[in-house]
Amino acid sequence: MRLLGSLSLAFCITAAMTELSAQETAGIGVALDKQGEAFPVRKILPDSPAALSKSLAVGDRIVAVGNKNEPSIEVKGLSLEKVVQMIRGPRGTEVRLTIIPAGMDDSQMQAVSLTRGQLKELARWGDGRLLAKGTNAPNIRLMRLTEKKPERLADHLGKVVVLEFWATWCGPCQKHVDDLQTCFERYPAWRNKVVLIAASADDEQELAIKHLMIKKWDSTHNVWVGTDAIKAFHVNSLPTTYVIDQQGKVAGAGHEAHIVEEVNRLIHDE
Repeated sequence: MRLLGSLSLAFCITAAMTELSAQETAGIGVALDKQGEAFPVRKILPDSPAALSKSLAVGDRIVAVGNKNEPSIEVKGLSLEKVVQMIRGPRGTEVRLTIIPAGMDDSQMQAVSLTRGQLKELARWGDGRLLAKGTNAPNIRLMRLTEKKPERLADHLGKVVVLEFWATWCGPCQKHVDDLQTCFERYPAWRNKVVLIAASADDEQELAIKHLMIKKWDSTHNVWVGTDAIKAFHVNSLPTTYVIDQQGKVAGAGHEAHIVEEVNRLIHDE
């Protein structure tokens, strides 16, 4: 008899991390439930890729799954077996999950990247403990896309900086960066006082450049950042936003940072 309850295949993904087949199939070390159309995380295995990344929590709902540099596929309407199969893959490869964090609604979606059963690859991402307000923002290296010209974050001292970490494979990031394109139209007082930095965390700069051309994102200061920058700002899921004041100190951080309120406060306090 086939069980259809929420616990029927809850430990399939956890098992996938340890049951390596001849094809080196692996998972990320989480147990999933199916509750209606949702696929919440029921358990995270200690010392697994999911646990060490700290980018997933019990109760997070998975809404889409994709592989590195491939579009994500929505899981609504799929079986638990199918979702498990999508998350599993060759050992050491990346799986991209779009999630709704526990207790949040659909507007709070985030994208996270994990490496299947290959713990050392997690070193690319930060620990998720975002920098506190008042912390000096790390003077990270930025590579301006299209021009491929290097610069430093400190080059923008004297202005308020909105630093948005995104990636081409991150579904929720698209609306965030889209919204940044219209900020100067919506908030004329920001002109010449605010720099909107869209920082691509893609593995390759060329992927981001092609994406920018397609999306026509030309109102943001578009850059690419490497692993050092991602770790310096403790980024472990996307999108992640920082607001940095005129003196180079963190004024706000989070996946849903209150950008407008924070920026307006900073430019009016000058």
